[in-house]
Amino acid sequence: MANNIQTLAYEAPVLRVHGTLEAMTHGATDGWSLDASFPVDTPRGDLTFS
Repeated sequence: MANNIQTLAYEAPVLRVHGTLEAMTHGATDGWSLDASFPVDTPRGDLTFS
């Protein structure tokens, strides 16, 4: 019984530079409010952690 499995040649990973970290995260900001788990526009200072 022949094994008819086709295999591909190994291709080593390549590192590609897409720009500097500063350029890629330029639009990121910390913000002052959260709205994923809390009501929209909840100020950060009003959060309590237990």
